[in-house]
Amino acid sequence: NGPFYLNDTLVFKYAPPNETTFPHSVYLLPDFWSFQNCDLKRARKIGEVTSGGGQGFEFVLKRWQPYYFACGEHKGIHCKDGLMKFAIWPLIRWYN
Repeated sequence: NGPFYLNDTLVFKYAPPNETTFPHSVYLLPDFWSFQNCDLKRARKIGEVTSGGGQGFEFVLKRWQPYYFACGEHKGIHCKDGLMKFAIWPLIRWYN
């Protein structure tokens, strides 16, 4: 849930694969077009299928830019189904 701010830390948690669960991973896609089309060719894998277990793994929103995330397993089928993809543009926190 948002809103998200610059320098916030996202925590990705998902079950590691086993006999009854489908494997998941996390890719950072380079642009909106890749996100819309679930095109993983230029995406960077930031979470392996085992990375989401336990406490999960962290990703810090270090830049004021859009971030596009998607599950990339099995050629991005969960992304293509619209189930496991999301976009964030972090807000800037203005302090007085």
